[in-house]
Amino acid sequence: MAALSQHLVKDLRLLWRVLCTDSASAAAASVPIAAQPPRQDDELLKAVFLRASETAAATLGDLCVEEAFAASAGAGGGATSSSSGSRAADVEAFASQVALPVETLGVRTMRAAAPGSLMCFYPGRIFPGSERNLPMSNMLFSNEYEGVSMDGAGWYPKSLQGEAVVANLPKTTLWHGNRLAVGNLCNHPPKGKFPNVVPMAFRWPTWQELGQDTPAHWARLVPHVVMRGGQLVRTASGERDVPNDLKEKVWFPPWPHMGMALISIRPVQPGEELFWNYRLHPRSDQAAAMRYPDWYTPVDDDELERAIAEHLAGR
Repeated sequence: MAALSQHLVKDLRLLWRVLCTDSASAAAASVPIAAQPPRQDDELLKAVFLRASETAAATLGDLCVEEAFAASAGAGGGATSSSSGSRAADVEAFASQVALPVETLGVRTMRAAAPGSLMCFYPGRIFPGSERNLPMSNMLFSNEYEGVSMDGAGWYPKSLQGEAVVANLPKTTLWHGNRLAVGNLCNHPPKGKFPNVVPMAFRWPTWQELGQDTPAHWARLVPHVVMRGGQLVRTASGERDVPNDLKEKVWFPPWPHMGMALISIRPVQPGEELFWNYRLHPRSDQAAAMRYPDWYTPVDDDELERAIAEHLAGR
């Protein structure tokens, strides 16, 4: 395995504290829980990736329950966790007060969430690492765990249709079926605040692993398409435009790419906005005061880890 970037290791250490140490995680985990994070980066990644994948599968299973409830109630996929009995997070998009150059949306939780909760997913088009013509997008996110890029620009859940906060979206907006795939709308924390969620890769479960009789609900929850050379080459139903003798024989085959989830690293209270560390790269060709946009303040990783450790220790 290639060496992990130091910022990824720091993220993994934070996630290990909230995913791999509490009693609930210990009871659910497929591997023994250690008292301290593994010293080897690959072992740390393995432990966190496994727990994140288990957490994502549980959340996606709950979203399938919501989909089934909505279908049976004739709600057209508009169920929520409260109406269906699902345990998935409740979040909403709103007009954020974060001081960006233009008005911006943000995401806030509607109910309290404990550390280690999956709050939302990052949606969008997936581009391979070899892609030369990446879009000029302010929502282009690098999934360094897999070596691909995700562009969430223009992707919104159908559950937002008709809401005032999205009234002025362009006609090119892509409306997807996963109400929790709003990670592209989450903001960087303003000065004086720490992130409360951290992005983490996970393995997409198959529809069979979620206990589904058909792929219908699962397919609606995959908030991605795959692009290559400017062309759409894959959707949840499978790969497109391949010769007949090479076409996949599997009905809605396993999704081949990792998903990205935003997982809480401390308690999140109702009405609290979700923030994650954008980790913008400084523009080295500019004067020190101009290396970042005006709205961006770098997060002190060491201070953040210390604050999370003190909180989890009950201080």
